[in-house]
Amino acid sequence: MQIRCQQCHRPFSINRDAILAILEAMEAEKQTHHNADCPHCGKNNHVSRKELERWAPAKAQPQEPQAT
Repeated sequence: MQIRCQQCHRPFSINRDAILAILEAMEAEKQTHHNADCPHCGKNNHVSRKELERWAPAKAQPQEPQAT
């Protein structure tokens, strides 16, 4: 997931494993957004739960047995 810093306007990314961990923490604490720190300037950038869920990898769903 690519994010552009609101302060310095430089792009940075959050990988998919980190997105899953962030979403789990947000769910446990009932949060609606995450503060992503810019690695360049250190400013907090608000990222909504909806945006994170859009970039989260699809969960593997169990396959149903096929009827023959």
